[in-house]
Amino acid sequence: MSSSDSKLLLFAKQEANQAIALEKAGQYNEAINKYQRAAEILIQFLKFNKNPIMQSNIQKSVEEYINRAKALKSKTGGGSARHISSPKHGSKSEGDESKSEGEGLSNEEQELMNMVSGTILTESPNVRWIEIAGLENCKQTLREAIVLPMIKPDLFKGARKPWSGILLFGPPGSGKTLLAKAAATECNATFFSTSSADLLSKWLGESEKLISSLFKLARMKAPSLIFMDEIDSIATKRGEGTESGGERRVKTQLLSEIQGVKSTHDKPMLILGATNRPWDLDAAMLSRFEKKIYVPLPDVPARAAIFRIQTTGINSALEDEDFIELATRSDGYSGRDIANVCREVIMLPVRELDIGGLLNNTEKELNIRDITIEDFKKALKKVKPMTTESELKKYDDWKNEFGE
Repeated sequence: MSSSDSKLLLFAKQEANQAIALEKAGQYNEAINKYQRAAEILIQFLKFNKNPIMQSNIQKSVEEYINRAKALKSKTGGGSARHISSPKHGSKSEGDESKSEGEGLSNEEQELMNMVSGTILTESPNVRWIEIAGLENCKQTLREAIVLPMIKPDLFKGARKPWSGILLFGPPGSGKTLLAKAAATECNATFFSTSSADLLSKWLGESEKLISSLFKLARMKAPSLIFMDEIDSIATKRGEGTESGGERRVKTQLLSEIQGVKSTHDKPMLILGATNRPWDLDAAMLSRFEKKIYVPLPDVPARAAIFRIQTTGINSALEDEDFIELATRSDGYSGRDIANVCREVIMLPVRELDIGGLLNNTEKELNIRDITIEDFKKALKKVKPMTTESELKKYDDWKNEFGE
């Protein structure tokens, strides 16, 4: 057995031991990833080691790790744990041109497809336009760019072809992810929701393969919409001093895949990126996004609507004019900031009961008081907006420079 084989076995054992320790500590999701990683390393080992006795022992370990990961996955109620195909004795080696049944994919490609399939929302995101307060211009632009070309493809032929890349930019918590989910729901497309954490790997060359497999799978599942959240974390400007060779290759692969997207009227495919820092994006990446949409902070009517939405189902003493007053007082707050304010307010009556010792008696019937506008005024003093005036100016300046 070569020294490289020995290192693979040692590393697999280390991963398995860490998985066992994490499982004992109750950290099941982390343990699932470790068990899967140990199995993947052993599968790589089987491709090169031809000792039949060792292959049999390793095969048993692979099956044990996969079964343990599956057991933990069902214990945690599912999740995005990826599927790993356990190799069979006598299977073809890596150099063979064996193809997966029915799809024309090599074994390695099929395994990568299974790995990225955890990023697919197999069900509709189930978010409707009406559930998003305000942002009417953004909704209409996304409807024209995404929804209409998919539900009325005959209207978007020839010169009136739809955009293949759209960038949503704006302050944190302004509703970019909600807009993407609503667009996918309206057009009934396969929704791929990814981030840098899903696509980046510490293993050499694996990130590029994951990105390639994601786009292959999106083409197979068309009509599809790939949503890349926080795209600035994976597509920053090239040539900076902190950039490594691996990061450069990942960016090049992503640029190549987006450039190669071919959306047809019968199988539309669209890339939707979202970022809080558009000024950090590489110029070549910006050019791939033909349409740029600014998602601003909510205005007064939108803020009033968000206060209503976030307190639905809670006993409240607020009138219509109270919601308008709250909207006026919360100038500069994002939708997420307002949601945090409402959560603080909703907990106040429960906190008062707990401080008074009334929650210790499980037999006594509790009367939770209505929330009031005074509760919101107190909460607004505690929960401050996360976006400053200087940051808002940067968004305006960038919008004026690069357009919408």
